[in-house]
Order: sequence, then structure tokens, then C-alpha cells
Amino acid sequence: MGKSITVKAETIEEAVRLALSITELKLEEVHIEVLSNPRKNLFGLQKTLAEVNVTQIIESPSATKKTQDRNLAIEQYLDRLVSTEGTNREWNDAQPLGGLSSAISKVAGARISNEKIDIQFLGKKYPIVVPGSNVNFSINGKQIKRQTIISPGDKVEVTVSDGLIPPHFEIQLIEHDMLAMLIFTPGKKVKHTLRDTEFEQVLHIEADEEIEYYNDLDPQVIVEHLKSLGIQKGLLFPAIKKVTDAIKPFETIVAKGVPPIEGLDGDLEMHIDYQEKTPGELEKVDFHEMNLIVSVEAGQVIATYIPPVQGTPGSSLLGKAIPVKKANDIVLRLGVNVTQVDNDIVAAISGKPSVEWRNKLVKIDVNHEFHHQGEVDMASGNIRFEGNVSIQGNIQPSMFVGATGTVNIGGSVTKATIHAMKSAVVKGNVFSSTISVGQHEFIIGELTTQLSEIKGYLELIQAAIQQILLIRGETDDSLSSAELNHLIRLLLEKKYTAFQDLNRHFLQKVKNHSLQLPVEWSEMAAKLYEVFITSENKQLKDMGGFELLIGEVKTLVELYGEKAAPKLYLSVPYAINSVLYSNGNIEVTSKGLYHSSVTAGHDIKVRGVCRGGEIIAANKISLQNTGSVNLIKTVVRTGEKGNITIGHAHAGTEIHVGNRSYTFTANEMGVFARLDDEGMLLIK
Repeated sequence: MGKSITVKAETIEEAVRLALSITELKLEEVHIEVLSNPRKNLFGLQKTLAEVNVTQIIESPSATKKTQDRNLAIEQYLDRLVSTEGTNREWNDAQPLGGLSSAISKVAGARISNEKIDIQFLGKKYPIVVPGSNVNFSINGKQIKRQTIISPGDKVEVTVSDGLIPPHFEIQLIEHDMLAMLIFTPGKKVKHTLRDTEFEQVLHIEADEEIEYYNDLDPQVIVEHLKSLGIQKGLLFPAIKKVTDAIKPFETIVAKGVPPIEGLDGDLEMHIDYQEKTPGELEKVDFHEMNLIVSVEAGQVIATYIPPVQGTPGSSLLGKAIPVKKANDIVLRLGVNVTQVDNDIVAAISGKPSVEWRNKLVKIDVNHEFHHQGEVDMASGNIRFEGNVSIQGNIQPSMFVGATGTVNIGGSVTKATIHAMKSAVVKGNVFSSTISVGQHEFIIGELTTQLSEIKGYLELIQAAIQQILLIRGETDDSLSSAELNHLIRLLLEKKYTAFQDLNRHFLQKVKNHSLQLPVEWSEMAAKLYEVFITSENKQLKDMGGFELLIGEVKTLVELYGEKAAPKLYLSVPYAINSVLYSNGNIEVTSKGLYHSSVTAGHDIKVRGVCRGGEIIAANKISLQNTGSVNLIKTVVRTGEKGNITIGHAHAGTEIHVGNRSYTFTANEMGVFARLDDEGMLLIK
């Protein structure tokens, strides 16, 4: 080899001419290699120049003739290929340059140029084409989707097609058919352009993709689709219009049902602070000033009754009615010392207001306040009072203090008896005495259970009478009062004999405790007595009256089925050899308990020691110190859902949780006991 040069120009022909001019050589004296063909971009502007390498051939004189013959053979062969396949567009468009084509190196392959495919063959190699997914490629009119070898004479065609995907939406009903949510996808205009390549033995044909989003939705199309789903009302036209203006995917609510409007239950708006003080707060009360305390004055508004407001039903998008819960009213029971003026509850006397809630039952009254400055002894006599009682001094042996409200004692209690319906607070110590709070609640609980059983019998009697009427082919209206009462007597004698014993027991219990019970219980007892005990029943005239009686019994059971709020409580600083009872909580605030029986319907909390006796509560029991070094037996009991906490449990302390028990044989600190999920006693 001799001289060698690489030259670039706009065409191959110009590049070869420039190289020959620079080297001062002739065409037959050089070997020409095309390094790259000129290329044009999509808009017809040239971006890549033709590049050739020209190298001088050094040969002996004897080889010159062979070279000329070889060049001539190559030129003739290549000229045939150029004329049949059109292999090189830039070269064919140029003017022939002697035997230039014979000196250019060729590759068997294919390329894409200006949206068309060019194929060239050389020797025994065949081009291979691999069409892309977005290209339409055919050989001899047959669509090809996979890699394919091209043979001489094949008619090859490559095209691309533009796509048009219309906008799309779907509507989903959500929130129990109350909302229609539209999910929108914009349309697409897709344009494909074949990507230019060089000649390659294995040609992968790909097309570039340009996407333009568009939206030609008509609002009426969305409206009609909603109607086809059965949605005629609640359409949100601004939201629908927004859909037709969007060119991005998004979601929006295009229709809404009519939501229901919940009602408001009946209630009381209180105008006073009627909450009871806690034992800790009551310890700070100056009992010398108790006679000065007046909570309300006569004529003062205690509360305002707020009637219930019924709600408004709603409607789903499909026209289904959405009901609302009925607004419940409260059951208002007014005591003898209050009156109702329109919706205002007004105090008739000066005193302390009493407000008691049981679910929807609320009882309001004003209690008289009785203030005793000295001691309760033989000179003063026993004290029984309808209202609240406060005593400045001590309660002497054998004396009794009872109140339908609260009892507050500034001194000590010795061998005496104290009864209170609401609460009792003793500031001094308690010796060998009995103090009970809320025993009527326990009685009410028993009566409620009995009355619930009575209700079951009444419903059975009602069903039996209706069965008899059905067999006779008669209706409720056909029974006279006498016939109805006769049927009831027969059913009680023949089928429900146990009812009469239950009813008599209930009536006797109400009579025994009538002074401790609300008036509703006495009224109910009177009705049951007249219907089922007396010979002449003027209370029950027809089956409608019998059904009304069942309704009244059911109401009383429901009203008193829950405990009163706030909870009742008893508070003392120290007690020895005494009996303490509260249907709510009990708190011992100072030295503790010695050989006392203490029972609470809810919680017990004792500061100080618990030496001997028995402590019983339905829920939580919290004690600082139990038992003694002398092994005094101290029993602590709670229900199966309760728990016991003891700071220091001496040996001899016996604990019971539900039906499980344990006795400490050694001192233990920080005891916590309860039942686990399997009902076993767990002690930490």
C-alpha cells in the first residue's frame, strides 16, 4: 500500500474526486472504501456527510492486467444490482464516474432511508429484517411480524400507520349508590415515523411515536349515559362540563343523591350545676356553714326541655329511599317540688336540685335542706327527712338518720344507723355503726327483674287469648270486658299458675319499700293488683287495654334496666366493727377499716389498713394494706370481671375473683389479681 487519505463531502462522488485530486492519483491506482453514506433528516436537511477512505495500490506490472479485469467484473456485477434493486440512492443520483462503483466496498444488508427500505445483496449473504411492533412490514404482499430473510427478487414494503384512540369514560356508583364517580381517559392522536438506519446485515425496523392528547366529548353523551344507568336527578352539570374540557386523565363526581338528615333526640339544657361533689371535695366543706348553702331559689329555672327533631329521609341516585333513625324523646319525671312552664322546668321551693338520669329517663326535683346544728341524741330524736340532711355534730348511740337525698355528718357516728338514697359523707370516725347508701337501687334492681318476668307471662297470656279467638273465628273487638277477664282467670288457673305467686311477691315488695321507691312503682303495682287480684276489674276493658298494660310494663323495665347516673357513693375516714353499704362506690379516706363488713355495687378504695372483716365489690377494689402480722383473716371479694389491687398483703389475706380464690401464706407487695381469658386466677 502507498498513499492513504480519508475525505468527507456532501456526496460519495465528490469525496472520491477530492481524494484523487489531493493524492494526484488515478481511479485505477487506488482502493476506495466507503466509511459512511450521506444522510438526511426528516425535514430534508443534510446532517451526515459522505466519508471515504482512498488508498494507493502498489502492484507489479504483471498484476495490472489482473486488477483491471477484476475491477471490470466487479463493476458489471454491481451495475446490475444497482439497476435492479436501487441500492444506493445518493450514488445513483450522482453522475457516473468511470468505474467508481467497482471500487466501492459493499455490504449485504438493508436500511431505512426517507421512509423507504433499501436492500442490497453481496456474495452469498442475505439481509435479515426484524420488524418492530409498530411497523407494517410485508414481503410479496404478505404481512410479516417476525424476523425474516430477504431473498433476491422479493418485493419488500415498509409502512407505518397513524392511530386515533377516542376519549373514554366510565361511571361507577359508590357510597351505597349515593355518588356517581366518572373516570375519564383523554383520546390520543398517534403519529409514527420510520427511523433511518445504515445498511445492516440484520436490520431492526423501528418507528418513532408522537402522541397528541385530545378531547371531543359532548356533555350530552355523559348525561345520556347517566340516564341509561337510571340516574335522573342530582346531576352536577359544572362537573360534567369540566370533564369535556380535560385533556388529562382524572376522576370527578358527576351526580349526588340526597343525603338523609339525622334528627336530634330530646334533651335537657341544664341551667345549674347539679353534679354531686366528690368525697375529696366534700371533705373541704365547712359544716358550720351548711345552713347557708341554697342551690336554687323558688321560681328559678332549673332546666329547659328540648323536644326531639325528626330527621329527613334521603334518596339514592337510583331513587331508593334512605331512612333515618327515629329521634327518641326523653321521659321526663317531675318531682313534687318542681313544675313545668312551657318547656322550662321551674323550682317550686328553695333547696338543692336533684337530677337523675337512667338512659332516657330523667327525674328532676328540688330537695328540702335540713340543717341540724348540734348532735343527734335522745334530746333531738331521730331524723327522717324528705330531702338532704346536714348535721354539724356527732350521731350518738342508738340514733337513726334517714334522708331521701344526701346525708352529710360533720362529727363521728357511734352505734348508730344512717340511711341515704343519694350519698353519705362522714367527716368523723365510724364506730360499731351501720351506714347504707342507695339501698333503694338494689330494691329497684330486684323489682325490675321480677317485672321483666311478669312481662313475659303477660305476653304469653296475650298470645293464648289471640289463639283462642283465631280458633273461634273472632276478632279482638268481639270480646267484652267480662269475657276478657274470664279468659284471663281461666288461663291463670289452668296454664300459668306460677304467675300469681310472682305477681303477689312483686306487689308485697313494692308495698314494703314504698317510701324508698319512685311513685312509678306504686302506680304499676296498683294496676297489676286491680287486673289480676281484685274480683272486679275496672282497669281492663278490652284487648287494647291489655296491650297498653304490656307496653307500660315494658317501658318501666327499660327505664330502670340501667343504673342511675351519677353513681352513688359513701365516704368515711375510718371505721371499726361497722357495716358499710353503697350501691355505687365506697371510699375510706384516712386510717382504714377494722373488722368491718364493706359492700359496694361498683368500686371500693381504702387508704390505710384493712384488718379483718370482709370487703366486697362488683368491680374494682384498691387497698393499701390488708391483714396483719397476727394472721387476722381478711377476705376480699370481687366479681369475675373485676380486679383487686393490694399494696401490701399480709399472710392470711384471702382474695376471691369470681369463683377463684387464693390465700396468701407469706407477705406480698404490689399484688394485682384478675381472671385471665380462660377464667383462671392471675396474680402478679
